[in-house]
Amino acid sequence: MAFPLLTNAWPLLLFVSQKAFVVPGLLLVGSGDTRYRRDLMLAIALGVVGLLVYFTQFGNGYDQVHLIGFVLFVFAMPALNYGVRRDPRLLRKFLTYFTLFNVALSIYFLVYDVDLYGFRGLNRIEGSDGVTYRIYFESSSLAAVALLSTFRRRWLQLATLAAVTFFVVLIARSAVVMALLAANLMAPYILRSPPHIKVATAIAAVGSAVLLFIYLPVVRPDIDLSLSAKQLQLQVILSLLQDNWSGWGWGTFIPYLSTDRDQPYQIEMQLPMLVLQLGPAATTAILLLILAMFLSAAEQSLRGYARFATYALIGFNNPWLFLPSWYLTCQLLFRVEPDPPTDPALRQ
Repeated sequence: MAFPLLTNAWPLLLFVSQKAFVVPGLLLVGSGDTRYRRDLMLAIALGVVGLLVYFTQFGNGYDQVHLIGFVLFVFAMPALNYGVRRDPRLLRKFLTYFTLFNVALSIYFLVYDVDLYGFRGLNRIEGSDGVTYRIYFESSSLAAVALLSTFRRRWLQLATLAAVTFFVVLIARSAVVMALLAANLMAPYILRSPPHIKVATAIAAVGSAVLLFIYLPVVRPDIDLSLSAKQLQLQVILSLLQDNWSGWGWGTFIPYLSTDRDQPYQIEMQLPMLVLQLGPAATTAILLLILAMFLSAAEQSLRGYARFATYALIGFNNPWLFLPSWYLTCQLLFRVEPDPPTDPALRQ
């Protein structure tokens, strides 16, 4: 399980990308088992679709970089699936330790106002007053699958919950990670509850979503600007799709929508942009093959579909579709078993 763990091993990821571990990950797993070899075949099929787009669509100065990033991601998925299938509980325990390290590291960056310019995988947002509003790690999403029963004592479990919640709500400030953390903590109890509890939970979830929509700008002052930017991106992409449904090729970008000078093809509305870049047929093929990857690692098909739906929904309006940590996060969502207390005194 070394490869899934390396996708969250800060501060190592301050200097190298998560995808830098793909080749070591493939070597560590080796031939694996039958399902791992099947995942490799799915990764090869994904790579073939990407190459077909590369050779048949328009070229540009970013097409090779975009394609290489995609290929590295798809070959990360078999090793991630292998780790998830082998022992998801142990994997989540290790990831919990890494997340707590991330919490301590982020507090240090925040308190001492460390200059993060030049570090990869970090995003610091400051207001016009110079105050830092959020520090976001490339692998912050894995905080959503933290396992409280990693520790035996109840007070350590509560301290872990407080630290992770503090990190997600007040430092990373990601509404998506907040929602996933809440869902992952409650899912085991909701799924095992009687029908009336499930109905009440659904109503409460809708009410919480409405309150979050109303009060989220208080937690995230930049949220209005972010939503406006996403709406503009979607409107522009939809207007261009009407003229060209065949795809414009890897690395295609729209100058006035780009925010990253090194990767101008990467925008928040990533999935709609992929339809514009690759065309509907290639994008559909890629999504179906990724769905097969999710089903390959799922204990039950329904859970695999739910994880894929979450992954696709996140990728629709965020630039995280091809990040190993986000794929791993979604693969570990919606567990059924609760966090049992491991201290014998707590079981009585």
